[in-house]
This record gives sequence, structure tokens and C-alpha cells, in this order.
Amino acid sequence: MRFLLLGATGATGRLFTDAATAAGHEVVAFVRDPSKLARRERVTAVAGDVRDAEALAEAMRGMDAVVSTLGIGKAKDPANLIIDTTRALVQAAEASGTKRVVVMSAFGVGDSLAKASGILRFLYKGGKANFADKAAGERILTASALDWTLVYPVLLTNKPATTVQAIDLKQLDRLPGVPRISRADVAAFLLSAAAEGSWSRRTAVLTK
Repeated sequence: MRFLLLGATGATGRLFTDAATAAGHEVVAFVRDPSKLARRERVTAVAGDVRDAEALAEAMRGMDAVVSTLGIGKAKDPANLIIDTTRALVQAAEASGTKRVVVMSAFGVGDSLAKASGILRFLYKGGKANFADKAAGERILTASALDWTLVYPVLLTNKPATTVQAIDLKQLDRLPGVPRISRADVAAFLLSAAAEGSWSRRTAVLTK
């Protein structure tokens, strides 16, 4: 299969690329600066701005699915990154005919915040602007006719992959404590969701 990847230079994006290419898939990495990606088999870098719907649509043609691991990193101001990118992504997907979209978000965004433990809600206060940006972008995605999946991992670590528990957000009552999950596990789930078409128009909370 062929995947268009947004956020390829980030930690989870790199792991998704590793997992996808190891499984024999092709990855087209849509990045601002292709020089940040090492050359490797089954990976093509395409330069562009993730807010540019026309450029995204061109890169999307012939793709089986789009996977986004975009985030703001250590920045404090999201500058509407997810809102703007999601709006462009929806327009591009509709124009290109690529309907399958898998987006990595975060537990604590939108309706999931009320299902977090008290200590997690306290920790999430520092990312309030970022979470608001994600929630607004996701409303654009879920209102579209696209075949979307939202992925809400709990706190991320760099530990090796183990096992992952995926819970439908609508079926989750409360997630106790301060759960963590490895980025490698998240990358593996993103790949399976994109390749198998599972979790269509649903939100998956990922935890151990």
C-alpha cells in the first residue's frame, strides 16, 4: 500500500515510516524540508506546506490512505496548526479521492478530558491551547464524509513496543492513574488502522 505521511520528521512519524517500510509498504513523506529525511528504500520525500490544500491534493493522488502524526513539539503556541492543516487535509482528500485518513491526536482532547484521572487533568492544563487546537481541527474532520480514524494515545514514552490496548472513546468510562504507552506501539497501531481500514469513523484510546 501507499501512504501519505504528515509529520514524518517527528518521533512517532519516523517510527511509522520504519514499521510501514518493514512491512513492504511505500511512504510518501510530505515535509517542509526534505533534507531532514534520510534517503531510504520505499520512502519518497515531497516538499510542501501542510496548510496548502492544493499541494496536499497533488501529493495525495494515488495514495491508499493519509496518516498524520503532526504536532507542535515543544512549542507553546499551536498557531492553529491542526485547525489549518485539517481544513486543508479535508479539502485535499475530497479533491484527490483519497478517503482514508488516520490522525494521531492525544488523550485529553475534547470529550476524552472528562474521562481522564484527576492527576492527568492537572498535567494536561499546560497543553490547554494545543488541546483546543486539536479539538477544533477534529471537529472539521469528523464533520466531513471522509473515512477517518482518530487515535488518542496516553502519555508517550520512547520505550520498545510491547502490547497496546485500544478502547473506543465512546465505550470508555474513566482511565485511572497516569498511563503511558510507547511511540512504537502507537506507530504500529496507526499502520494497522491505515492498512486494514479498521476503526472507521471511530476514536481509539491507546493505552497499555
